[in-house]
Amino acid sequence: MVNFVEANTRQVQIFAKSETQFFYKFLHFIATSVRERRLNGDRGRAYIKEECKTHLPTRPPYTVLLDAIVEIKGTRNAEDVLRCLLDLTDKMDVTNDEGKQCGNVLVSTVISCCNFNDVTTNYFGASVSCMGWKQRKAMINILCCKTWHKDISWAVCVGNTYNEKAFTFPAGVCSMAFNIYSSAKATEQKQRIERAKARLQRFQMIRSRNIANILEPFGTLVPREPCKYCFIMFPDICFDPSSHSHNAGKWEYGNCAECESLSQLLYSDENIVQRLKRETFTKTPEVLLNEKYNQLKEYLEKLNFNFGNRILYYNNQA
Repeated sequence: MVNFVEANTRQVQIFAKSETQFFYKFLHFIATSVRERRLNGDRGRAYIKEECKTHLPTRPPYTVLLDAIVEIKGTRNAEDVLRCLLDLTDKMDVTNDEGKQCGNVLVSTVISCCNFNDVTTNYFGASVSCMGWKQRKAMINILCCKTWHKDISWAVCVGNTYNEKAFTFPAGVCSMAFNIYSSAKATEQKQRIERAKARLQRFQMIRSRNIANILEPFGTLVPREPCKYCFIMFPDICFDPSSHSHNAGKWEYGNCAECESLSQLLYSDENIVQRLKRETFTKTPEVLLNEKYNQLKEYLEKLNFNFGNRILYYNNQA
């Protein structure tokens, strides 16, 4: 019991430190961008204000940071955006009570970018970064019910229910994914990173290797194959690197960064949406999303979140 309490206390301390460090660096980044007139003041305030106790966030903090970087940098060039993201991530490391750097629990483990016939116009996403499996499942349900493009939400629901794809993308959609490590985490995971890079040597990944090498001084981005679930949901996408031998992990449909980046892509181009070839299932998209909504309410009750008669989502435009 003592060991459990001590371990739990350390975990809580690391989470508290992570939260403080994350928001301090995030606020500094936003404030500096506003001061240098790279970001409008109203947009800056929209990124930093919150109503945590009564309104649900509609995306994880790291995804908000990623979106802010794209707006502030004014580009969708993968090298520029990922360089800035990795630089900020490197500054968010926290130390445990033994003085050892241990990363930041609010930082996602995987970053994804995708494009449609244009490698200079990328759309970015991060894996769901939440502490605790209940929180993670609740956030995936929120993303499906409120945030993601309806077709990506449907793809996640179909994957969960039928273990099949919901639709086919038109030819020309490409996606890259990376494990992201700060300098401290890269040092800690050095052997694992070298094994991963060696394993990927046999794949053709010219673009992803170039990005990883350019960003090396700031930390490490390691090209990563999509998981089994991504191949099931999006089998027609050109993944770089690509390997069908990648096994499913302990996560679930919707946890991966690819869902967020592909949602951004669909929001950006109605032409792609119109060209999706949708499959037919017994349960309609409305029924599947309603099941997700009911699951969300169940997880919120388990987390003692006070939502009253109906769920209220945070609106950064209000």
